[in-house]
Amino acid sequence: MQSNSEIVRAVVDHNDQDAFARIVARYERLVWTVAWAELHDHHATQDVTQETFLIAHKRLSDLHDPDSLGFWLSKIARREATRFRKRKSVTRSIDGFDAPDDRSPAVAPIDQHLLEAVAKLPEHERIVTVLRFISGHTVAEVAELTGRPVGTVTKQLSRALGRLKASLQVASTETKTSFNNSGASHVEY
Repeated sequence: MQSNSEIVRAVVDHNDQDAFARIVARYERLVWTVAWAELHDHHATQDVTQETFLIAHKRLSDLHDPDSLGFWLSKIARREATRFRKRKSVTRSIDGFDAPDDRSPAVAPIDQHLLEAVAKLPEHERIVTVLRFISGHTVAEVAELTGRPVGTVTKQLSRALGRLKASLQVASTETKTSFNNSGASHVEY
């Protein structure tokens, strides 16, 4: 796997579009998740993700530390999501989510609670969680991408998984309680 430094240099020095496509492939889910955490709207998140990469392409030469590329993109995405939310009234469908279209990452109904839980994680845990479990990087790759020691990444992942487990158990309990209080019959499996 090419390092961020090599890829950034290729884009900045040679306007290598294939190298920039590798940046997008590597960080698209992270950027999407950061935007989603602010907007909770698939179409708005998609727009902010595109805008983030357009801004990054224009300003990549301003990045002083290529090893912090993920953090830098996250900051751009968060800022653009906040701007988007202020510019437009983001409306939610009845259940709080718009149906994804063919171009957005697919979100199964069962994953909505998980995405919400990931979005609520502290930033440092959210970043490593997205890189590890959504983008599919190994712990060593996450450490390299974030510029953190492997032990720190492992500890942050462990804490994040604990928070996610607790959050999803609460969501599951609330769903069962809501279901039972609605008068519907309850079946234990």
